[in-house]
Amino acid sequence: MNGSDADDWGGGGGATDPGIDEEPGSGDMDAETAGSDAGVGDPIVESAVAEATATTSTAADATLEGADRAARPDRVSSILVAVGPGPHSGATVDVAREIADAADAWLELFHVVPSDAALADDSTGADGSDAGDEGDTQPGAGDRDEYAATGERLLDAARDRLGVFDRVDRWLVEDRSAAGAIVEQSPYYDLVVIGAPTTGTVGRFVFGSTTDTVVDDAEVPVVVVEGDGETALDAA
Repeated sequence: MNGSDADDWGGGGGATDPGIDEEPGSGDMDAETAGSDAGVGDPIVESAVAEATATTSTAADATLEGADRAARPDRVSSILVAVGPGPHSGATVDVAREIADAADAWLELFHVVPSDAALADDSTGADGSDAGDEGDTQPGAGDRDEYAATGERLLDAARDRLGVFDRVDRWLVEDRSAAGAIVEQSPYYDLVVIGAPTTGTVGRFVFGSTTDTVVDDAEVPVVVVEGDGETALDAA
């Protein structure tokens, strides 16, 4: 598979994307054709993020991490957007859209659900910690279906939030770790946008320590978004 986790995701779980082609989204294609672009202009990554932060009313802050990882600082053509249920998720989508508008980039809305292995181990946390509170029952097929349904709903909400913006794909991925999936997919994009860390049973899988892991291990720059108040997609 090609990806998983961020708003906490991982590698090797086998992607599932109902209603979407099995081929990776536009970010993969952009990465493959990157070498064909001629010339290098002025850096735009930092300015695009700064502009997006200033113009996004739902964002309290958006921090660019790993700016030196940009293969082409003068171009952002594809952005992986970690979509999850956390309190910063709406602002994450909003900031990603502003960056895409400024850079004429394509967005990939990306959500990861726990794989069967993750559910069997009861270890959906990106850091290997237990997914639930002490005393929770072992997850099963019902939990898997519930995660998938929630993921589809969140992707729908993220797409709706983009409004008329049409340079967008969506990808629902099944994996053992949200962070691992995002990191695995990161080389195929120019930028990753993810929500700030949060807590909670579901939050640990989608945001938890995922943000820290992605910031540390992604192969491209990462924008960490903090919402100005509650901006959760599942509260919309």
